[in-house]
Amino acid sequence: MTSYDTWDSYFWPDAPGVLKNKFGIKSYPDLAVAEAHAVAPRMRGIILDDHSALPETVDLDYYRRVHHRIFQDVYAWAGTTRVVPENAMAKQWRDVVNFAPDDRSAPWVTYRYPAGRLVEEQATAVFAQLQHALSDPANLAPQSFIPTIARHWGQLDQVHPFREGNTRSQTMLMATVCRKYGYALDGVQLLARREEFIGARYHGHSTGQYGRLTALLLDTVEPRSTEQVTDQERRWAKSLAPPSHGLSL
Repeated sequence: MTSYDTWDSYFWPDAPGVLKNKFGIKSYPDLAVAEAHAVAPRMRGIILDDHSALPETVDLDYYRRVHHRIFQDVYAWAGTTRVVPENAMAKQWRDVVNFAPDDRSAPWVTYRYPAGRLVEEQATAVFAQLQHALSDPANLAPQSFIPTIARHWGQLDQVHPFREGNTRSQTMLMATVCRKYGYALDGVQLLARREEFIGARYHGHSTGQYGRLTALLLDTVEPRSTEQVTDQERRWAKSLAPPSHGLSL
């Protein structure tokens, strides 16, 4: 089995920019479609799990299991946190700090994630802080729970523990956390507001303030009245039929 201990080890040597995958696909558009079709039923399974499937402890090991469950059919490294690159990992998105969140003319800037050697430590710290916060009953009321989830969701995304699939695995993880503590995440609405969601995270990464993400989750997280799978969750699961272009949360 390949050890993914260098940045280049994730990619086909004869298909630059395309992640090695179990399908042997070497075209990025084709991989995006195949990946979307493979992960959709795995995500539906998590959404429709009964209450007995909820974890006793939400930590980095559990998050690894979530990622593996979703991407096991696509990547050999599913569920394995990254140890690369040597320096910061970078992504491009619009400048959501100096421009309005919906300003499509805003310039694209670089947002950075920690070097691979820091991932384990930083992700472990985020989960420890989340568990500590949710052990306090005062933080389980909506006015405290939702800002708590927003802050730690944003911080986990800032660590970006996996080479690919962070947003989807984070969403399944936080849907599970919400359910564990008596809430429901409206994944259909979250997907409909995908750009706002991504921009809110980047704004939080840059400023350390996750007010925009909190505001979004106030619209998409609400107390649940039952431990059973809700009609809203069934609609979310049904909506996960993958589109032809592979776009998903």
